[in-house]
Amino acid sequence: MTFEELVIKHGAASFDKQIYLQAMYGKAGWSLDLNTGVLAFRRSHEEPQQLFVQVLGTQSEDSGTWLWAWANGAQAFAPQLLGAAEELRALGTQLGIDELTSGEIVCTPRLNGDAIAAVASGLCRAGCTFRAAYPRGALYLLVRDPRFKRPVSRPIPRIARAFPLFLKAHPDVPARAALMAYLNFYRLEIEERDDVIVAWTNAAARNAIGAEAARFLTARFAVDGRMLEMQEEW
Repeated sequence: MTFEELVIKHGAASFDKQIYLQAMYGKAGWSLDLNTGVLAFRRSHEEPQQLFVQVLGTQSEDSGTWLWAWANGAQAFAPQLLGAAEELRALGTQLGIDELTSGEIVCTPRLNGDAIAAVASGLCRAGCTFRAAYPRGALYLLVRDPRFKRPVSRPIPRIARAFPLFLKAHPDVPARAALMAYLNFYRLEIEERDDVIVAWTNAAARNAIGAEAARFLTARFAVDGRMLEMQEEW
């Protein structure tokens, strides 16, 4: 398996997780304690939401490179914060994926902190990732804390909203393969019919006002793999 294949497999689901994070804490202030590995979000008139995190690595705008946390000699992170990065390193060694084992990587539009974080979120089954920006760079964190809950009772409407946004943000990702991986993430029933993918859930979910939610999703593709349309059906 290649790094590009990992992006296809995990990209849309990880993007979905980040949408939820943005909705929950996008306007909140935040602070990070690297001694304890606690990321805290603060919103007005609410108690801070504290989440345990792991450190993945850093991306520098000056050097244009990604540096894995385990390779960052200038910033010796506490060993308990490196578990996820070391897991990914071991997996990269097992599968022969250089992007997970090379300490420093030159960033490109397709290989950067965001792409690495998306792959890490999927491989580590994390709740989400967080980009802690600082001048001329960012520290990427992985949230693996049971207190970060992302309940999704209506996957079809969520996929119909999130997947076109994912494709817009990642136009080079093969749409059909990415959608199949995303549908499998939500464990939906799937049927492929030439240029069409149909997915459905047997759960009769309802929305906030009690109306029944869509249970079928149909996506149509062009010969070159582009997604032409996506529709929800009841």
